Amino acid sequence: MKNRCNTLLTLTLLILAPFQIAQANSQQDHLESIILGMGCFWGAEKRMSALPGVVDVESGYANGEIEASYRKILSHESLRKLGLSDKRNHTEVVKVTFDTNRTSLEAVLIGFWQNHDPTQGDRQGNDVGSNYRSAIYTHNDDQTATAVKTRDIYQQALLAKKFGRITTEIAPLTNYSAAETYHQDYLVKNPNGYCGLGGTGVIYPDSQESRLQPPSTTAMLDGAKLDPQQQLVVFEAEECIFCQQFKADILDHWQAELEIASTLSRQPPAGWKLQKSLIATPTIVLFEQGNEVSRFTGYNGNMNRFWQWFDSQRMRPEASHIAGKMEAGRAKNSLF
Repeated sequence: MKNRCNTLLTLTLLILAPFQIAQANSQQDHLESIILGMGCFWGAEKRMSALPGVVDVESGYANGEIEASYRKILSHESLRKLGLSDKRNHTEVVKVTFDTNRTSLEAVLIGFWQNHDPTQGDRQGNDVGSNYRSAIYTHNDDQTATAVKTRDIYQQALLAKKFGRITTEIAPLTNYSAAETYHQDYLVKNPNGYCGLGGTGVIYPDSQESRLQPPSTTAMLDGAKLDPQQQLVVFEAEECIFCQQFKADILDHWQAELEIASTLSRQPPAGWKLQKSLIATPTIVLFEQGNEVSRFTGYNGNMNRFWQWFDSQRMRPEASHIAGKMEAGRAKNSLF
């Protein structure tokens, strides 16, 4: 009896196997992947995972000419900067797999463009080096064509907002390696971990795909509600630990007469002007008469460095009228 049951079970499995294989293949037919470089892959993984229709995001390294490991890549970048190697370094990337029944490559690329700054060359915010370049590595000509099309559309939107030329590398994928296990789902495992992505705040021109994207920016500050003569503005990014540290070290104790405001937008207050685009967060900008006159880029916990910049602004001959406000703020904040 036992042998008979085993025989029936075996026959059943043999009959069902082709159907199970066919079903699995059918599900795989709806999946497509593309390799994207957006700077540090920790933040890129989190941002791209949030897009509708994306089923998996894996951190990795692509299109380099050396051994693909985190430490090797960092060491090689140092050699490149010293002129000791001309071998191409890997790009930190994410392999984005998406369901074509639920989204499109164009929609995924819109998320890519909106969630980082593609105009910075070999850097992304605080992360500097060719390993942090913006990149799209494609599997076929159709992907390349879509990448170029969306780039050209987004370029016009960036130019309209006074940003520079897109420096994103678009090229066929030549090699790819998954990153070490501890890099995968890094910000899920480390919620307070570093995420250097902030985007430009420029929305991809209206399309069906762009309407499917979650908002990647917030409204800019209203210049009419700020001090038109002198105003400090702190440009921040979501989940930016350095922004949180600046808030704890400086903003939470701010007592200066000089007004200071914070924003998650990468755009200046409405009607005001930045001298150039932002490259990192937090960036603290001093505006006078609605125009940028100075900025402090990046904060790593060194309060003395920030206060040196702050003090230097009141030493400018044309800033004598705000010296009292800044000195008062410096003295009061130094108590904390």
